[in-house]
Amino acid sequence: MRVKNILKKIFFSQELKEIEKLKEENRKLKKENKKLHILNSSKDELISAVSHEFKNPISIINGYIETILTNELPDEMNRKFLNKIQRNSLRLSELIDRLYLITRLENEKVKIKFTKFDLCAATKNIIESFNTDRIELNCQKTPVYGDKTLIETVIYNLLSNAIKYSDDKITLNITDTYLEVIDKGKGIDEKEIELIKQKFYRIAKNDWDNSLGLGLAIVEKILKIHKTKLQIESQKGKGSRFYFDITSLKSKAQE
Repeated sequence: MRVKNILKKIFFSQELKEIEKLKEENRKLKKENKKLHILNSSKDELISAVSHEFKNPISIINGYIETILTNELPDEMNRKFLNKIQRNSLRLSELIDRLYLITRLENEKVKIKFTKFDLCAATKNIIESFNTDRIELNCQKTPVYGDKTLIETVIYNLLSNAIKYSDDKITLNITDTYLEVIDKGKGIDEKEIELIKQKFYRIAKNDWDNSLGLGLAIVEKILKIHKTKLQIESQKGKGSRFYFDITSLKSKAQE
């Protein structure tokens, strides 16, 4: 009888082990299925966003090309249409560049090159590239230590965002502690302030020219590399303030 009980215990123990093993394998399968579901969702989201954002400029380009090829237009009209083709082509190129950059940042394949440079001088050059008098810059020589190309991308994206959503003057200030871009545009709902930093999130769903909602996601990842973070303050209908701390960049430059 005693032997029988011992055998039962051994058998029951083995059964429990097998059940636990099956449960663990089931948990692993569920975890892998969840990962696959997330990957498929991200893939579908990417394809949907890319096809939506690329369709509009491609249609515009094709429309102008067809008009030029099928009609004998005055030189002035041809030049006007060619300028619009070029502008939409540049927008497509920018979309592709941003997709490439965000992918490399996420996969940690961007080669980071830290150097000492003047943040004020770099900002002046970026502002000149916009060819607009709407941007007011307030800064003095500010030596910082970081990846100059990536920091320039941050400033360009913040200014591009401000210009897109504001028809008024834009102010860029560089102080001892932070860099800020202030606009008097549409403003952002409080519930969307953190969401707009996410990849593919777009406030203006029907506005194709928003670079797939990648601008601020790229900013966030670059600033994380530099041990700082994008902060946003905004009021609907009054404007927004985008800023980040530069003290760590300055202290490293002094070292």
